[in-house]
Amino acid sequence: MSRTPRHAAVRFWRDPDLPEVEVRRSSYNEETFRRHTHAAYSIGIMDGGAASFMLEGAPHRAVAGQLVLIEPDRVHACNPDRDTFFAYRMFYVDPQWLAELAVCAEGPEAPAPARTQAESFGQSESAGQGEPGASDISGAPDACANPAPLPRFRAPVVDCAQSTAAWSALYDAVSRGGSMLEKQSLLVQAAELLLARHCLPVTGAGSATNLTDPADVPPLETTAIIEAVRSHLRDHMADPVRLDDLARLAGRSRCHLLRMFQQATGLPPHAYQTQLRMEAAKGLLAAGHAISHVAAETGFSDQSHFSRVFRDLTGATPRQYQQGGADDRQAGTTTADA
Repeated sequence: MSRTPRHAAVRFWRDPDLPEVEVRRSSYNEETFRRHTHAAYSIGIMDGGAASFMLEGAPHRAVAGQLVLIEPDRVHACNPDRDTFFAYRMFYVDPQWLAELAVCAEGPEAPAPARTQAESFGQSESAGQGEPGASDISGAPDACANPAPLPRFRAPVVDCAQSTAAWSALYDAVSRGGSMLEKQSLLVQAAELLLARHCLPVTGAGSATNLTDPADVPPLETTAIIEAVRSHLRDHMADPVRLDDLARLAGRSRCHLLRMFQQATGLPPHAYQTQLRMEAAKGLLAAGHAISHVAAETGFSDQSHFSRVFRDLTGATPRQYQQGGADDRQAGTTTADA
């Protein structure tokens, strides 16, 4: 068994909106792990320090800013270098989910059924915590029901600012309690980038890097698809919306829909929904509704979450917007409202 370090910080997130991934944040300043494996793909962001590990008999070293990529069932033991520390964020991704995404991301027409909330976590021997398991996966398109070959990483340690930013965005959304659509979209986007940049072509299924360009879809068909998705988001502005529901509505895979929608609107679906919520919130605030009521009516988890997002998008707090910046105008200035 592994020793329990004297100075360690560990936290796990098992989000019911993302049954195919478990998120972990850890920091250690002494050797912690013995040789072990994980049933899931391990995708780690090195936030500080340095770590050395053996993988398939070869030594590797990772430092702050790099990604560590370890496939399922590969024996390893990542520990801080002697007399130093390491801090990281780790994502344990269900193997079958990633394999199916690698296959289904290739074609434009891969409708995805709504995801169930089935449990998909096994046990992690190294930490005594749950991980996604391959035997109970949800959210996979019907066209990809047969077991898909597991993707293989090109290298266990990589430098890629774009991939790091994508997984960091997912971590931020999970840790702060973002919307279901935001978290699901960010997971698919981060995983698609991982497949395209850091995985070998999937044998017998084509390359995950050979993704269909949204521009290949006829313009009139694209317009109809995007308008249908926009309409659904407007009709369900304050509701939790699943990415799988939007993909089924569009008759496209999740990856393809995300690319189509962003190319057409300049925003991913979750950001588009947030903008709809902001416009509705402005109307309610201007009508004099209480901020707590506005937050609830526009689908935010609580008033503090609503206030933070409102400030980020408008440059003003909800109260400043509601009061119209009266005090500022008297002083000859105006409250910013982007």
